[in-house]
Amino acid sequence: MRRNAKIIQINGFRGLLTALFIITCLGAGFIAFPGFVAMSIWNYFAGSNVPQINLYQGILLWAIIFLTYFIATKQRVAVSFATPKELNEEELKTLMERVKMQSQARMINKMILKNLEENEKIPQDASDNEINKETKL
Repeated sequence: MRRNAKIIQINGFRGLLTALFIITCLGAGFIAFPGFVAMSIWNYFAGSNVPQINLYQGILLWAIIFLTYFIATKQRVAVSFATPKELNEEELKTLMERVKMQSQARMINKMILKNLEENEKIPQDASDNEINKETKL
Protein backbone atom coordinates (compact mmCIF):
# COMPACT_ATOMS: atom_id res chain seq x y z
CA MET A 1 0.00 0.00 0.00
CA ARG A 2 1.31 3.44 -0.90
CA ARG A 3 2.06 5.69 2.04
CA ASN A 4 1.26 9.01 0.35
CA ALA A 5 -1.99 7.92 -1.27
CA LYS A 6 -4.61 10.63 -1.52
CA ILE A 7 -8.15 9.60 -0.61
CA ILE A 8 -11.19 11.48 -1.84
CA GLN A 9 -14.31 10.75 0.16
CA ILE A 10 -17.73 11.54 -1.28
CA ASN A 11 -20.52 11.54 1.29
CA GLY A 12 -24.09 11.07 0.14
CA PHE A 13 -26.06 12.55 -2.70
CA ARG A 14 -24.87 16.10 -1.99
CA GLY A 15 -21.21 14.98 -2.25
CA LEU A 16 -21.97 13.18 -5.50
CA LEU A 17 -23.58 16.30 -6.93
CA THR A 18 -20.62 18.43 -5.82
CA ALA A 19 -18.13 16.03 -7.46
CA LEU A 20 -20.21 16.02 -10.65
CA PHE A 21 -20.32 19.83 -10.61
CA ILE A 22 -16.54 20.06 -10.19
CA ILE A 23 -15.89 17.63 -13.05
CA THR A 24 -18.36 19.49 -15.28
CA CYS A 25 -16.73 22.85 -14.55
CA LEU A 26 -13.25 21.48 -15.21
CA GLY A 27 -14.42 19.97 -18.50
CA ALA A 28 -16.11 23.18 -19.55
CA GLY A 29 -13.15 25.36 -18.61
CA PHE A 30 -10.30 23.27 -19.96
CA ILE A 31 -11.91 21.35 -22.82
CA ALA A 32 -15.18 22.84 -24.11
CA PHE A 33 -14.33 26.56 -23.96
CA PRO A 34 -10.93 26.27 -25.69
CA GLY A 35 -12.61 23.96 -28.23
CA PHE A 36 -15.30 26.59 -28.82
CA VAL A 37 -12.61 29.26 -29.30
CA ALA A 38 -10.69 27.01 -31.73
CA MET A 39 -13.93 26.32 -33.64
CA SER A 40 -14.78 30.02 -33.82
CA ILE A 41 -11.30 30.99 -35.05
CA TRP A 42 -11.32 28.20 -37.64
CA ASN A 43 -14.77 29.16 -38.92
CA TYR A 44 -13.85 32.88 -39.02
CA PHE A 45 -10.66 32.37 -41.03
CA ALA A 46 -11.82 29.39 -43.10
CA GLY A 47 -13.81 31.37 -45.63
CA SER A 48 -15.87 29.67 -48.32
CA ASN A 49 -13.16 27.31 -49.62
CA VAL A 50 -12.82 25.26 -46.39
CA PRO A 51 -15.79 23.60 -44.68
CA GLN A 52 -17.03 24.85 -41.31
CA ILE A 53 -16.38 22.73 -38.20
CA ASN A 54 -18.64 21.99 -35.26
CA LEU A 55 -17.87 22.03 -31.52
CA TYR A 56 -16.68 18.39 -31.42
CA GLN A 57 -14.22 19.08 -34.21
CA GLY A 58 -13.16 22.29 -32.43
CA ILE A 59 -12.36 20.26 -29.31
CA LEU A 60 -10.30 17.85 -31.43
CA LEU A 61 -8.51 20.84 -33.02
CA TRP A 62 -7.78 22.21 -29.54
CA ALA A 63 -6.38 18.83 -28.47
CA ILE A 64 -4.14 18.72 -31.55
CA ILE A 65 -2.87 22.25 -30.86
CA PHE A 66 -2.30 21.47 -27.17
CA LEU A 67 -0.42 18.22 -27.79
CA THR A 68 1.64 19.73 -30.64
CA TYR A 69 2.70 22.59 -28.40
CA PHE A 70 3.96 20.28 -25.65
CA ILE A 71 5.70 17.95 -28.09
CA ALA A 72 7.37 20.85 -29.92
CA THR A 73 8.53 22.71 -26.81
CA LYS A 74 9.56 19.51 -24.98
CA GLN A 75 8.34 20.97 -21.71
CA ARG A 76 7.16 18.86 -18.87
CA VAL A 77 3.46 18.92 -18.14
CA ALA A 78 2.68 20.97 -15.03
CA VAL A 79 0.38 18.25 -13.68
CA SER A 80 1.91 14.80 -13.40
CA PHE A 81 1.43 11.63 -11.42
CA ALA A 82 4.66 10.02 -10.26
CA THR A 83 6.13 8.27 -7.29
CA PRO A 84 8.95 9.96 -5.43
CA LYS A 85 12.47 8.87 -6.27
CA GLU A 86 14.43 6.73 -3.85
CA LEU A 87 17.18 8.29 -1.77
CA ASN A 88 20.79 7.57 -2.61
CA GLU A 89 23.22 6.28 0.03
CA GLU A 90 24.52 9.71 1.06
CA GLU A 91 21.03 11.19 1.45
CA LEU A 92 19.89 8.14 3.40
CA LYS A 93 22.91 8.39 5.73
CA THR A 94 22.25 12.09 6.34
CA LEU A 95 18.58 11.40 7.01
CA MET A 96 19.38 8.62 9.49
CA GLU A 97 21.81 10.90 11.35
CA ARG A 98 19.12 13.56 11.65
CA VAL A 99 16.63 10.99 12.91
CA LYS A 100 19.10 9.79 15.55
CA MET A 101 19.80 13.36 16.67
CA GLN A 102 16.08 14.11 16.93
CA SER A 103 15.40 10.94 18.92
CA GLN A 104 18.25 11.76 21.30
CA ALA A 105 16.92 15.30 21.69
CA ARG A 106 13.46 13.92 22.48
CA MET A 107 14.89 11.56 25.10
CA ILE A 108 16.82 14.42 26.73
CA ASN A 109 13.72 16.64 26.70
CA LYS A 110 11.66 13.88 28.33
CA MET A 111 14.30 13.38 30.99
CA ILE A 112 14.48 17.11 31.72
CA LEU A 113 10.69 17.41 31.91
CA LYS A 114 10.46 14.38 34.18
CA ASN A 115 13.19 15.79 36.43
CA LEU A 116 11.45 19.19 36.59
CA GLU A 117 8.13 17.54 37.45
CA GLU A 118 9.75 15.51 40.24
CA ASN A 119 11.49 18.61 41.63
CA GLU A 120 8.23 20.56 41.64
CA LYS A 121 6.38 17.74 43.43
CA ILE A 122 8.86 17.48 46.32
CA PRO A 123 8.29 21.00 47.73
CA GLN A 124 4.53 20.63 47.34
CA ASP A 125 4.61 17.29 49.16
CA ALA A 126 6.76 18.77 51.92
CA SER A 127 4.43 21.72 52.38
CA ASP A 128 1.46 19.34 52.39
CA ASN A 129 3.11 17.30 55.16
CA GLU A 130 3.68 20.45 57.24
CA ILE A 131 0.05 21.49 56.78
CA ASN A 132 -1.11 17.99 57.79
CA LYS A 133 1.08 18.08 60.92
CA GLU A 134 -0.36 21.48 61.94
CA THR A 135 -3.94 20.33 61.43
CA LYS A 136 -3.33 17.20 63.53
CA LEU A 137 -2.06 19.24 66.45
